[in-house]
Amino acid sequence: MTLISALLGIAIDRLLTQLHEYRRYDHFLQYIDWARARLHGGVWDSIGGLLLVLLPIWLVVGLLQVWFHDWLFGLVGLLFYVAVFVYCLGPRDLSADVGTWCEVSDSSDHELRQRAAGRLLREQVAAQEPNACARQLSEAVLLEAGDRLFAVLFWFVLLGPLGAVMYRSASVLYYRPSDAGEFEQNIGWLYAVLLWLPARVSALGFALGGHFDSALEGWRQAHQEPPAGVAGSERVLRLTGRGALGEDVEELGADPTSPVKAAMRLVWRALTVWLVVLSLLVLAGWLG
Repeated sequence: MTLISALLGIAIDRLLTQLHEYRRYDHFLQYIDWARARLHGGVWDSIGGLLLVLLPIWLVVGLLQVWFHDWLFGLVGLLFYVAVFVYCLGPRDLSADVGTWCEVSDSSDHELRQRAAGRLLREQVAAQEPNACARQLSEAVLLEAGDRLFAVLFWFVLLGPLGAVMYRSASVLYYRPSDAGEFEQNIGWLYAVLLWLPARVSALGFALGGHFDSALEGWRQAHQEPPAGVAGSERVLRLTGRGALGEDVEELGADPTSPVKAAMRLVWRALTVWLVVLSLLVLAGWLG
């Protein structure tokens, strides 16, 4: 069911793009704010307090996952798996954001270009020089693919809908603007734990889908110092992915968008590698 759900979810996400408008987490954030207004200070600011706040959501998803699994010969379970997986992707479509930036990259409207780049760069400011901006965005595409797609897929394969919800809830909290504090530090710790392994598996997918030798050199460069926390996982993704792109990211020519397009192509190749591996595991009976 896991592989079928993932394949259906990716296909639905690509074909029914109007569903992206419903990928909003406002109610989740409102619940967190409500819980934090009543439970704060002392033990509630610890990692245990964070997990207790998230536990009701995780518990409901886990119970529904078990409950729906065999309804109507597994059909209800399949629909539930697909719905949760699609909801946890994104929240925005990566290829659409890449396409939007490529369309406006040569526009004379500076604010328009900055807004399009900001959809990929999060808190960073895009470089002014076009070629430097394109290289910067090519790395951002790899990082965003890790968060929007590969990490969700990894935890979905491992734990089903519960895994996808666990990762996305931590990611949404981590990237929400907030004041620095002990609670926010624990959110960063939880997100770093959930990102650690998917980031490395994603980097391996980049290597297998691109220039393997250069990607391996990027991997070694990323591990010259022990990569710790979220920044460490992102460094592994960025340097390994840059190596996997190889000369593709340098051959700008007359089109400064070529590195960004090359990064997006690498993401699709890496996803293909993932799905092929999953298919082989299912055929071998490892996933049931």
